Amino acid sequence: MKNLKNIFLGLGVAASLIGLPSCVGDLDLQPRDPNENTDVSNDVDAVLADIYLNFSTYGANGTSPVGGFDGGMAAFQRAMFIAEEIPTDEASWLWDPADYGLPFNGGLFNPDQGCLYGFYSRLLINITLCNQFINNLNSGYFANVDAAKLQNYRLQAKTLWAACYYYMLSFYDKVPYADETTPVGAEPVQLPRAEVYNRVTTALEDVVAAYAADQKPYYGFVGLDAAEAILAKIYLNGEVFSGTGDYAKCYQHCKNIIDRLGKGGYYGNGLARSYNALFGANNDKYVVGNAGSDVNEIIWSIVGDNVNLTSFSGSGFLQAGWIGTNGVEVTLAKPTQNASLNGTYEDTDAGKIVYTYVADAEKYAKDLEDYNKIADDKKDAWKALVNEVINGVPYSFDPNQVGYVAQDWYNAGYGWKCMVARKSFVRKFEWDDVNMSDSKDRRVSLWQTSAHGFTVENISLVGDDWGKNGYLCPKYSNWAYNEDGTINEAESPTNIGSAKGDYAAIRLAEIYLTAAEAILNGGGGSEAEALQYVNYIRQRAYGDPVGDTSHQWARLSMQELRDERCRELYQENVRRTDLIRWNQWCTGYTWEWKGGIQNGTNLPEYTKLYPIPTRTMTASSFQQTTGY
Repeated sequence: MKNLKNIFLGLGVAASLIGLPSCVGDLDLQPRDPNENTDVSNDVDAVLADIYLNFSTYGANGTSPVGGFDGGMAAFQRAMFIAEEIPTDEASWLWDPADYGLPFNGGLFNPDQGCLYGFYSRLLINITLCNQFINNLNSGYFANVDAAKLQNYRLQAKTLWAACYYYMLSFYDKVPYADETTPVGAEPVQLPRAEVYNRVTTALEDVVAAYAADQKPYYGFVGLDAAEAILAKIYLNGEVFSGTGDYAKCYQHCKNIIDRLGKGGYYGNGLARSYNALFGANNDKYVVGNAGSDVNEIIWSIVGDNVNLTSFSGSGFLQAGWIGTNGVEVTLAKPTQNASLNGTYEDTDAGKIVYTYVADAEKYAKDLEDYNKIADDKKDAWKALVNEVINGVPYSFDPNQVGYVAQDWYNAGYGWKCMVARKSFVRKFEWDDVNMSDSKDRRVSLWQTSAHGFTVENISLVGDDWGKNGYLCPKYSNWAYNEDGTINEAESPTNIGSAKGDYAAIRLAEIYLTAAEAILNGGGGSEAEALQYVNYIRQRAYGDPVGDTSHQWARLSMQELRDERCRELYQENVRRTDLIRWNQWCTGYTWEWKGGIQNGTNLPEYTKLYPIPTRTMTASSFQQTTGY
């Protein structure tokens, strides 16, 4: 289990030392030098901690450095989710029509949409923090610190810098570029996409080469595996980003990671036994560099905690955004007497469905009377029915409602009812019934489907229709899980406030799928190897025992690989970039409300890129993205 006192120096302390400004000027969109407010020249750890803080939450002390914008929406993970998932078939946002609305949900963008300012600003802020930190290291700010330690910190900052540029390359063709040589406060220079691609991959190759082969980071920090994983993600999209495919380089870096991490665990391939456990409250034990499991599937983790590192982003956002409490009540099963209890008395324990009375006849009579009153009430008789027992608690469903769900089912403290999935995405999974409510694929086990009254059809993308305009597809929960995916209530946090789990930014499963795609594109390896990698994913998805090949494929096509990637990596901030790489963003694949039309339509070519926000254009000398 994580000990936040040892993560990023407790982060709260680091934040108070750094003093990140509460807003950022429209012109430079950069925070000030993090050493400026307080002399921390002897505390390099605190300065590095501020960089990580700005990936995990809004900014120092929980404030947002993005002025005039919702801090939660400008947090790194959530900002990237907005850009990568909401305009696609995977998810849609039902509220805030001024920032999102049907155009953004449909993949149509304009520079005045506020959410564009959020993710553009967050990327540039984090890039600037990394650059200033590296510049300070190079300028001798921390002369009293061991040189090997400073070099390791330099590599970490450059890795995080490159992670931001992975998204910059995906979003823009005239890319705002800045590195550690850019003067503090200077406006980034816009460079062609291909040039930035070459600069970033060259820099990250140097980082990978500088790491020791056996280097393992401390929990919560990036290291060699994260650097190579980010490099592989960039190379996978080389044809889009630079005009030239770099599949051989992509495959080689994936293979390096697989050789290091692809061992151990239930299946012997480095994957965790349970899919759900990777997205629970105690998923930190699967993170590279942390103890607790013999697998290190989570290569880059954006740390979260429900006490010491709270945020309306990360795992908490991916719970609350999908769920709420609607149409359900904890109910009483009918009390019974059971002579087999030999004169003992049992009552419920926090809603557990145990109602047998022998010794206490008076209490039994009173509870039976109360139950009968409810059962005989024409209006509330439904409250006496046990429709379903979930996690040992009996629930009744209100027949006047559509869509039955409770935050308690996820041990969640928040529920916003903000998102639904598109039908086309739901249909990609393998269902055992025509209503798409029952599947052996464990990756959908937390979803709310027609089994609980939700409609798969997307009649609209507005909040007032929540419950009848799409399935809920939560991936994260606030339960702690055992290795086999069963809930561990004893280790689970209280469901008050924020969620405890980390956000899994890059997993070994993604590396397997990335390697398979590189292979099918001629990057090296063999088709048999690619098939094996995909079958690793499918075996775990269905919980098949070792040696069971029931759900494994005998051959692999590119489209099958794409669909499996969608099923495995949903909500992991890759979908829009994937669809563009596959030439399925504009044409070739249509989903509900694509282009703002219910049945979907083609998108214009310029929507493969995002516009630079109007606020930035007004205050800078930048050229707008092609097509806007």
